[in-house]
Amino acid sequence: MKTIAILGCGWVGSALKKSMENEPNKHYVVNCLTRDMVHNKKQNLYECDTLLIAIPPRENYIETLKLTLQEVKNDTQVILLSSTSFYKEKPLVVEAEKLLKEHLILRLGGLMGYNRIAGKYTAGKTKAHDAPVNYVHQDDVVAIIKQCIEKNIKKELFDVVAPKHPLQSEIYARNAKDFGWEATYFESKEVLGRVISPTKLIETLHYTFLKEDPIAFWS
Repeated sequence: MKTIAILGCGWVGSALKKSMENEPNKHYVVNCLTRDMVHNKKQNLYECDTLLIAIPPRENYIETLKLTLQEVKNDTQVILLSSTSFYKEKPLVVEAEKLLKEHLILRLGGLMGYNRIAGKYTAGKTKAHDAPVNYVHQDDVVAIIKQCIEKNIKKELFDVVAPKHPLQSEIYARNAKDFGWEATYFESKEVLGRVISPTKLIETLHYTFLKEDPIAFWS
């Protein structure tokens, strides 16, 4: 029986907790931690086999990470949910990865699936140009975290994005049709933006994506 502590039970953390608790053989005990617990230095906070850090990079982010690393035991598997915004040199994301460089870092692409629907908030609006997407479905994020826990991977870095990268215009048009929204408009047909590859993740974990094409995330 493994004890898992999740710092930040948001959209991903709560889905992971539910998935683990619903397993028929009950391999896990899962506890949710909050930033306040970290800053108040609650006792026995890090009595766990795995600590998943799943808080967004907002206020007190770096301070929270530093406090956590001071207290966590040396043999604990620590997993940081980072973001592919690292490639855009977002300061908090870059600093966080430097702090956690001796641990497992999962750089998540755009989190999608279920109630997170691409194009929902751009309906009727105009974007400057098109771009390939680097999305990942919630189901795959949960499955990948669970595999990393089961295999006790401790010092590694993976980009976690779906293998296929359709254009924003394709996904937005599909979802506008399926959900009855107004289309998203693009000023230019120019396609800008990088494609991020999950090849290292796939080869290391021998992982097969549950949802490999973002076009079909909501089908």
